Amino acid sequence: MKRQKEQKTRGIGSLSWAEREEMIKEYLSGNYSKVEIWKKYTGQSVEHGKMLQWMRMLGYSDKIENPIKRHLSSSFTKQELPILATKDTPQDPRDLQKRIKELERQLENSQLKAEGYELMIEIAEKELKIPIRKKSDTK
Repeated sequence: MKRQKEQKTRGIGSLSWAEREEMIKEYLSGNYSKVEIWKKYTGQSVEHGKMLQWMRMLGYSDKIENPIKRHLSSSFTKQELPILATKDTPQDPRDLQKRIKELERQLENSQLKAEGYELMIEIAEKELKIPIRKKSDTK
């Protein structure tokens, strides 16, 4: 009776940060899916969002479209690849301008959200006649 070789699985903690970054770069190249890369490096079939977590920790943008679809599109350029947000990597001013515009949009959305909550509290206090905000003289 022949025994089949069992594929050894590697624990997530056994991967070096260089290997993790290599996995991410391979994923961003657009040739493989996260699951394929995960299985190749760890032998495990389920990834549980670890690669996205590592991408965020290493400074890669987390607003990434599916690179495989992007790779197949005719408008694919190297400028669309996410950039590392490290100080030692020179960054293109156009990429920085895109980042600034994205942050300004997020700030504007947050301000609108805060104004909406403020208005909602004012209306609720008027209509329900209950104090919602904490008064300054309370301890």
